[in-house]
Amino acid sequence: MVETLPLGRFHHQRLDLKCWFSTFLSSHKTLFTVLWIGAFASVFVWQRNIVYGFSIFKRVLVRAMPKLRHVAFNLTDFGAVGDGVTLNTEAFEKAVLAISKLGKKGGGQPNVPLGRWLTAPFNLTSHMTLFLAEDAEILGRMRGEIA
Repeated sequence: MVETLPLGRFHHQRLDLKCWFSTFLSSHKTLFTVLWIGAFASVFVWQRNIVYGFSIFKRVLVRAMPKLRHVAFNLTDFGAVGDGVTLNTEAFEKAVLAISKLGKKGGGQPNVPLGRWLTAPFNLTSHMTLFLAEDAEILGRMRGEIA
């Protein structure tokens, strides 16, 4: 409903405030809700891309190992095999020994890539960050135990 009210020389149209306000409020609620959902979803997408890297299709799941320390070693550089059958205790011990020599330089990081890594118990050292890739498993067995 529109009414014309004479106010001096000028005539202004007065809108029905109830109708206008409810329309204004509902359209802004809708807009606000859509923007809020979009912002909330973008935070999740952004966080996922930081962790996994941007890729739309996840056909190849090869991801680079992060470097959390100044020096990073790959466990396979020490002769380890991630088949779940080969005993890798010696490779773990060699990696820990190499990192123990880097204590004054900030330590090191042995990266355990995707696979199943069978090992007997071994000691860790200070200034070391043991990093396992996603879906990597370290399988332990007791020393002297028959495989």
